[in-house]
Amino acid sequence: MADYIRQVPVHWNDCDPARIVFHAHFIRWMDEGFHELMRARGVDEVRMTEADPGFRGAPLVNVACNFSVPAVYGDLLEHRIAPPEFGAGKSFGVKHQFWRNGTLLAQGEQSRIWGQADPTGRLRAVPVPEDIRARLRGE
Repeated sequence: MADYIRQVPVHWNDCDPARIVFHAHFIRWMDEGFHELMRARGVDEVRMTEADPGFRGAPLVNVACNFSVPAVYGDLLEHRIAPPEFGAGKSFGVKHQFWRNGTLLAQGEQSRIWGQADPTGRLRAVPVPEDIRARLRGE
């Protein structure tokens, strides 16, 4: 079970006037990265929704990010996403780290659910199917 690794270039519009990445962009990159991980590991949310109109993806229910060193305009960050951690419940955790040249800049964690609409259309958390768990873990 290896981390999923992607490169994130820091653009001008990611930064504040001091050329430091605005903190909310790390949260956005975490979300984008998780969805890239899903596609890379064969979990296609578009096809799943076409097959089951009640499928609602993997909604984010909590997120946290800690910052150690600022990222700045022009950096190329390495975004490492650990295989999701599935427990006995219906939510799962996804850990993220952002590195620049061997230095850890920020790390965060997402809590997500596997979403399904109930008969009234309301979002409900359901257990993640075992084949999806295995794919997301990279097995």
